[in-house]
Amino acid sequence: MPFKTLTLEDGAVFAEQAAKHPLTGSDANFTNMFIWMNYYGFSWTREGDCLIVRSCPGEGEGECFCFPPLGDFKNAGVWDFAAASMEKPLFSRVPREAMEFVAKERPSWRIEPDRDNDDYVYLNEKLKTLSGRSMHQKKNHYNYFRQNHKHSLEPITPALHDELVAVEDKWLTSKLEAGVSESHLIKEKEAIHAILTHFDELGVAGLAVKVDGAIEAFSVGEMLNEDTVVVHVEKGNPELRGIYVALFSNFCGLIFPDAVYVNREQDLGLPGLRRSKESLKPLRMVEKFKIYPEP
Repeated sequence: MPFKTLTLEDGAVFAEQAAKHPLTGSDANFTNMFIWMNYYGFSWTREGDCLIVRSCPGEGEGECFCFPPLGDFKNAGVWDFAAASMEKPLFSRVPREAMEFVAKERPSWRIEPDRDNDDYVYLNEKLKTLSGRSMHQKKNHYNYFRQNHKHSLEPITPALHDELVAVEDKWLTSKLEAGVSESHLIKEKEAIHAILTHFDELGVAGLAVKVDGAIEAFSVGEMLNEDTVVVHVEKGNPELRGIYVALFSNFCGLIFPDAVYVNREQDLGLPGLRRSKESLKPLRMVEKFKIYPEP
């Protein structure tokens, strides 16, 4: 079966595979791949009982790579097939268990940590309640927000699309003014527009925070596996102290109250994002690795 370009209609195939082999990392989640399709250029095929996903970003945007095989990855021949599909073989976003299998079966292949793509995983209860000394400052920010802003919380529906896009545009403008790379921001804007446009088809859910009747922050996510929610989007007005705490705490508590863990994805090596995610004191990290197949 040749590689085919990833489309919205492929979601059922990936959902079926994830049901049989639950994901631990955020990268190969179908929604994630679909909304970032314009950036990463994903295509996929079947090999044995696995799905092989290949990424070829646009010119100047990075190197081509394959995700680890999705399914029963403990089959060295499937890894060989995926490696042979690339001109310069590279596996990226490889979780530890898959990496350890490859290290044993293909000891000549070079392996490197991929810290920038490690996922941050938190206890949902801790984010909901902001309990403990480590969350004291966050709780103070939230209390300030509640005491100083008349606000409301509203589950996201497609009817809010235009208002949410306006929030994203406002956020993007503030980042451009702060000197953040325009290329990256434009790609992120495209991803957010994709998830909002295909909200129902992707089966995601979200929460909007309104201040004085206007949306000032919103978050979108879905269940990654039976006990973990993954947060795909989190945007808000940075000028409103405490609004992000109000957002992530209520998003967890109201939209996904039964989830045990929250995967807030990676920091991509961005210093500000890393500080922000580390400040919430993750329970653990989903470690990722790069693997370079070599003779």
